[in-house]
Amino acid sequence: MDSVCIILTTYGSEGEAASAAKAMIEKRLAACSTLFQVRSIYTWQGRVEDCFEYMVIYKTLSSKANQLKEEILKTHSYKVPELLEVKVDAVGDSYLGWMLEALVETAKRSSATTPLKADT
Repeated sequence: MDSVCIILTTYGSEGEAASAAKAMIEKRLAACSTLFQVRSIYTWQGRVEDCFEYMVIYKTLSSKANQLKEEILKTHSYKVPELLEVKVDAVGDSYLGWMLEALVETAKRSSATTPLKADT
């Protein structure tokens, strides 16, 4: 069975982050993208940088992770984008069902659930 993973990356602007997040959903590479502003402190070309960026958390299936990472690298504006993959050890059954429906075109749609509402 497919497992869930999270892909993290940061973008230089909210517009770029939102555009990338929407594109990955439309391409069915991520079931959900969450973005928010973060403050990043890191070294770049010998200098300490301190700036605001926009982090995107992509929730996807392990079978889609490599394709998602390739698309991020292909479309990202950064020369060296942050790209982290985190394996998820546990996920709720209804959320996993929703993810499968969102990402696998052949999934049965008869048992669709909304992740923001309790199952009834």
